[in-house]
Amino acid sequence: MAYKELSLLEFQRRYCSEEACLQAIFKARWPRGFLCPRCGHSDGTKLSKRRAIQCCSCRRQTSVTAGTVFHKSKIPLMTWMWLIFLMTQDKGGISTMRAANLLGMHYTTVWNLMHKLREAMADRLEGPMLSGFVEIDDAFFGGKSRKKRGRGASNKKQVCVMVERLNQKAGDAAMVVLLDQRGATLVKAVESRLEPMTHVRTDGFPTNSILHGRVGKLKMTKIAKVYDHGPLENVDRVISLTKRYLLGTYHQYCSRSHLQRFLNEFCYRFNRRYTWYQLAYRLVAACALHPPIPYAAIS
Repeated sequence: MAYKELSLLEFQRRYCSEEACLQAIFKARWPRGFLCPRCGHSDGTKLSKRRAIQCCSCRRQTSVTAGTVFHKSKIPLMTWMWLIFLMTQDKGGISTMRAANLLGMHYTTVWNLMHKLREAMADRLEGPMLSGFVEIDDAFFGGKSRKKRGRGASNKKQVCVMVERLNQKAGDAAMVVLLDQRGATLVKAVESRLEPMTHVRTDGFPTNSILHGRVGKLKMTKIAKVYDHGPLENVDRVISLTKRYLLGTYHQYCSRSHLQRFLNEFCYRFNRRYTWYQLAYRLVAACALHPPIPYAAIS
């Protein structure tokens, strides 16, 4: 599927009405034309009074928005599209409060919609795997504490951060929230995001030695507390940008129960930073191909 680059004015022209938004969802679901989910017939008639297509063979009526993120949503499709645009057109995203004020909606409603969009982003992150040379390090996200700081702090979440290294520059990134600090949890997170035989560079923390035999090649380097342009400069840069994104946009590290979704949102934009004009179009397509997300799944 060819993704189109949309400027602000082009986005406004393309999604200027409910019918135009519906047509965009239709093209994303069936880029080669309508295909009946029951009989597989390739011809259908658009109903004038419903958002549905009626198969010319079995007469089944298929809603255009059924089976997508927009399934049974009472929010206008134009509002959905503008929220998608606001979340994708700035590297720092947009806060829920700011989006609610711009769209004239209630905070809770926008919170629900934004988490659904983050789930669609996460679905696209599961496909491409990191490969080649990858830097791995862990980071701790959470507010300040008067008690123990850093590793082992009760108010912080440990995150495994993986970044491709492309000629001294950062490639794609992936971040996984670790439920505990056991080595098996780290191995599971790494294997879920890395292709086999990937060359890994990490620091000298003893737990990282468990990755021996799980990756193509493992290089562990002891790193001083103060260094410039060290062996993990790309992963350190991504960690710094992520924390700056959370503190700059939300003025906090966000709820620990939803931290993975915020990290997925950051990685979705970061991995497509060279084609950010296509981000809105890409996310509309992702929402059209993602199954419905109930409120219980994000609350």
